[in-house]
Amino acid sequence: MYKTISILFLLVGFHQNLRASLADSLQSERMEEVEVKAYSPRTLSDDRNGRLYWNMESLADMPHVLGSADPLRSLQLLPGVATNNDYTSGIHIQGCAASQSVLNMDGAPIFNASHLLGLFSVFNASHFRGMALVKNRHDAAFSNRLGGEISFYPTDSIARKVHLDATVSFMESEGTLTLPTGEHSTLYLSGRGSYLNLLYGNLLEIDEMQLRYGLQDYNLTFVQQAGAHDKIRLSLYHGQDRMNLLQEDFADENKLNWQNTAAALHWQHHSSRFILQQNATFSRYRNTLDMGISSVSLNLSSGITQAGYAARLEWTRGNLQWNGGVEYNYYHFRPMQFEVSGSFIENETPKFREDAHEANAYLQADISLHPSWSVLGGLRLSSYHSHGRSFISPDPRITLHYHPSPSHTLSVHYGLYHQYLHQMSVSNGGLPVDYWTSSSPSVRPQQAHSIALGYYFRPQKGMMEISAEVYYKKLSHQHEYSGSILDFFTQVYHIENNMIHGKGYNYGLNLMLKKNRGKLSGWVSYAIGSSRRRFPELSPTEWFNSTFDRRHDLSVVANYRFNRHWSLGGDFVYASGTPYTKAKSVYVINNNLVSEYGKYNGSNLPATHRMDIALTYRFTPRGHREQSLNLSIYNLYARRNVLFSYLGFQEENFGYKHVYSLCRMLPSIGYTLKF
Repeated sequence: MYKTISILFLLVGFHQNLRASLADSLQSERMEEVEVKAYSPRTLSDDRNGRLYWNMESLADMPHVLGSADPLRSLQLLPGVATNNDYTSGIHIQGCAASQSVLNMDGAPIFNASHLLGLFSVFNASHFRGMALVKNRHDAAFSNRLGGEISFYPTDSIARKVHLDATVSFMESEGTLTLPTGEHSTLYLSGRGSYLNLLYGNLLEIDEMQLRYGLQDYNLTFVQQAGAHDKIRLSLYHGQDRMNLLQEDFADENKLNWQNTAAALHWQHHSSRFILQQNATFSRYRNTLDMGISSVSLNLSSGITQAGYAARLEWTRGNLQWNGGVEYNYYHFRPMQFEVSGSFIENETPKFREDAHEANAYLQADISLHPSWSVLGGLRLSSYHSHGRSFISPDPRITLHYHPSPSHTLSVHYGLYHQYLHQMSVSNGGLPVDYWTSSSPSVRPQQAHSIALGYYFRPQKGMMEISAEVYYKKLSHQHEYSGSILDFFTQVYHIENNMIHGKGYNYGLNLMLKKNRGKLSGWVSYAIGSSRRRFPELSPTEWFNSTFDRRHDLSVVANYRFNRHWSLGGDFVYASGTPYTKAKSVYVINNNLVSEYGKYNGSNLPATHRMDIALTYRFTPRGHREQSLNLSIYNLYARRNVLFSYLGFQEENFGYKHVYSLCRMLPSIGYTLKF
């Protein structure tokens, strides 16, 4: 009597599921644990629908910052992925604002994923098995954003032994502990903390102000294999940052605190006919700024909370692969609570709150039209309710694939996207004091028509890969914050009076050449693009560069493995300067300083460039404990990149003053132990 055993292979980041049936006439017998380890020569892999997957194991050879290789900083080496400068929180994908892209942990959104002004992220690499990036070509399941998507996947395998992965450096320590809690369950615990002030406190400063900084990150993932067809995963995260800026000349101290909390409960059920995935999520972000100038003080605070549920069903019928789902999200906003004391004008906002409800449903099919042709098409329907107003948006999305040969792929994508959440930027210096607000009758949902064309060449041997992508986005109902922090001290302040509304467009070309095999591996990426906006409040007809415009962006990444012990990695980045608005003239009227500004974002900061290197030595002495030493230098040739500029006194001369990077060079040594 034969019995049929179904084996399901789930490829993270891929839409296709492979099944095989085995006929077994032998008696089953429990075996001892067998550990299979393999290292792919490909650091990056992608599927035909544009999802690029990055294995966390490969980060070990990347240049380290603060003793560890950071996932988000590694993503910035890809074409079309950038920040405004070296120390700006938020990632801009193909000319979009950071808030127009979604970054999630196991489905739960993370509203601010940066530590130390964007120097590295909140994600402990040892806790996650991989991350995925989609720049464009989104399917109908993509959430309501206009930009890209970055997803982090926690480790979810069932372990049989206790395992530790820990890294200690001069600046911070982090580690992940794997604890089997039963035959079918495992607990993963991760933590990270910094002691940056001990050794590097005197080296870190912003605009001649001493920087004091501390952070903590905590992760927990519990995995339960609930039978042959079900797996349950609980993921928790909490992180907190505390930053002080000391101005000794005026005895001023500016304090900035921010924190993230996220949770996700994931249940997956599969059978021979379908796969059902359900996810319950919670996320909360808060920030607080206490700022003092002489006898005047300012307190700013804001926050956003999300709670949601999502269900997704996948099934195959004939040559059609179907998937559909429903989603619900609740949002609670605390936009820009502020209080000013000691000023000529006492300012204080009422305790303003916003609540919103969002519901989504989608259905799509992947159709094989011909051995060389396939199409992925679907429709997403979203409904958003806030301030007594409801918005309903149908978003069609379609991607056509053509495979003239196994090594060549051409794709064409069109999608309509809507976004109901808005982030207003208060600081141009990269400080995390921005606030989130909801769509309303006066702040309409953002909209984008997106077109993307791609060509991909991947030889079957996998030695080299070439990709080229062209994109265009037409943006409607764009909203920006037009004021500055100083406005709180000088005028009776109302949030709605400092918001401007307009439209824009992004377009560009992304190129990448990647070498996967051999002692020398890496890639060269280049992006050229434009991000333009027009706001009638500034000029009825004039277009200008957006703050996220990066005309040229070049990255070179290389890793050379001498032998199984030694490897040398490095990267070089170059990017055009960030646009900003420069004053044409400054004069004094009635003892008041008045500035006359030129074209909005009509000037650019100097171009930024930087080189990083990392030397790694791996060894496994007796006891079979994997160990490694990593020596890294961030900003090898001590380039002083400009963060932003402002009007002020510099050596008794009044004019534009540049604010430079936190420090010229950051060397670090890290020791990693795995057992």
